Amino acid sequence: MTTTETRSAGFFASPDDIKAGSVVYDQDGSMVGMVRGVAQVTVTLERPTGLVWSVPYSRLRPGAERETRQLQALAKLQRVRRRGLA
Repeated sequence: MTTTETRSAGFFASPDDIKAGSVVYDQDGSMVGMVRGVAQVTVTLERPTGLVWSVPYSRLRPGAERETRQLQALAKLQRVRRRGLA
């Protein structure tokens, strides 16, 4: 198996495989985000900080467990900041 095959194995085969609310990793932005919506081949992502961006589905892969925890920790930090405790 080549490096390309290994890397592409985790990516989505179709935009239909991506569901709103799922955690994905954006290879272009090197960031994890939550799917807000899918429109044709473009996926809109959001981070707990309010950052929203769009990326082609082919540049995304499902978020790993560690990345899901990272997003949850960021959401928790954001909640604390909003309360003014940080």
